[in-house]
Amino acid sequence: MLRYVTLVGAVAAGVAPFLSGGAARSDVVDTTVIGLAVGVVAVALLACVRGARVVAVCGALVAVGACGWLLAVEVGTGLVGARVPVLAAGALCVAVGAGWSGSWRVTVVGALAAVVAAGVSAVAPLAAEAGVVRSEVSEARHFPPEEVVERPGGVQWAWQPRADVVGVVAAGHGVVVALGDGSLVALSGTDGREDWRYGRVGAHVGALVASVDRKTVVATFRTGRDTRQHLMVVLDADTGAVRFSRLVRGVLAEVDAIVPGTATVALPDGDELVGYDLGTGASRWRWGPAGGCGVLYVKAVRGRSTVFVAEECPDRISVVALDEVSGERRWEHRVPLARDGGERRDVHLLGAPDGSLVSVRVVTADVAPGAVTEAVFDAETGVVVARPGREWWVRADLGPRLLLEDEANGSVVTLDSTGAVVPLDAGTCARVADEATTATTYLRACDDNGRDVTVVTQGLDGSAVVRTPVRLDGSGSLGEVHLVPAPGAIVVARSAYGGTPAPVVGLTGRG
Repeated sequence: MLRYVTLVGAVAAGVAPFLSGGAARSDVVDTTVIGLAVGVVAVALLACVRGARVVAVCGALVAVGACGWLLAVEVGTGLVGARVPVLAAGALCVAVGAGWSGSWRVTVVGALAAVVAAGVSAVAPLAAEAGVVRSEVSEARHFPPEEVVERPGGVQWAWQPRADVVGVVAAGHGVVVALGDGSLVALSGTDGREDWRYGRVGAHVGALVASVDRKTVVATFRTGRDTRQHLMVVLDADTGAVRFSRLVRGVLAEVDAIVPGTATVALPDGDELVGYDLGTGASRWRWGPAGGCGVLYVKAVRGRSTVFVAEECPDRISVVALDEVSGERRWEHRVPLARDGGERRDVHLLGAPDGSLVSVRVVTADVAPGAVTEAVFDAETGVVVARPGREWWVRADLGPRLLLEDEANGSVVTLDSTGAVVPLDAGTCARVADEATTATTYLRACDDNGRDVTVVTQGLDGSAVVRTPVRLDGSGSLGEVHLVPAPGAIVVARSAYGGTPAPVVGLTGRG
């Protein structure tokens, strides 16, 4: 009476190779799954042969063991697709049907068992996903986040991570910290308490970024052995609730090409760019270059409501600002070319984290006389904010205020509201571990010795330097220091490997 369970299992196994393998199994043609699926279907056929029941049962048990082992390995990566769970469910159904099969006569019990088998196969991917995800959400707070702290006060807090820190971003009401155990933890900027958690047991965090308005957190997760595909997970920065997830090419995370705006995240697809809604994950627009033009690779940069791309045409190079909601051109900067081809053409973009500025530098010997090849623009309107000479290294990616560093002597300046140069004290920090700007200050993490870091604060009006010692005492290897101005605190952390992780420290503006 359970022959129909065998049939359902065989169908599930036959369908499994055509399902998504997730980030853990990125091959379209998965020979391991195909081989096991063929074996499961063969066992199901044997179960229908009179006199071959013992062989079928033994084969079914072997298939269940092999599929179960494969499923356990995939669950251990923290990234489970639909392919292996459905295959394992199909093998289990075939084993049950082969062991207790009877005639093909339809009975109520047989029909119910077939329905249950179909249901088990359908929910197997959801059950496997639930087994690897660890999520603790918080209630929504119906008040705006605290202001970004620009100068450290006397009050500090410390939070001890349970694994190595691999990334920190300002988001929500404080910061989100990525850990080496595949988890994300949101910390309140005011006191360092945990607001929410999200993790995938066994996975590794690839990229961690926040939207321009800090209302959305985007993280990618990868396996330790196959990095061709990452699982991109989009979360609400306030509550930690998952909005959607989708597979993306691993190289996008590795080259920092995943940069969400306020309404969309734009991802390259060949020579085109596709804007996905940050709330639903639905595709909202697709952009391609104009006829006769190609696309130049540029660093992913976002304005508050714009996305930047670069076109290479026979007579010009264009840096184009697209509206992030519609994908339509909002403004563009054109660099005329004196001749077509012959020289390499590169476009270098840098964007402010708050989406206010974009620095453009076009490098080629083909430019026409008088062309503007280097400038800093308002990211929303295209208005030129500054045109520094080539002797300056433009630091537009540190925060809302533009810094210029002299490539010859290392001196650092900023520009005031009138465009006048304001010198800053670059020599006060012998070894810069990380740096950032706020609306009124220049912040540096200096002289990291593996135990202590000094946060050096200087007003962008050229005022005196203030030094704040921070204890980052851990036993791991000396790694990257993170200095993140965030709502409620200036957060300092260290990415180290092995030993006891250093604490995450928040410098509040109080006291």
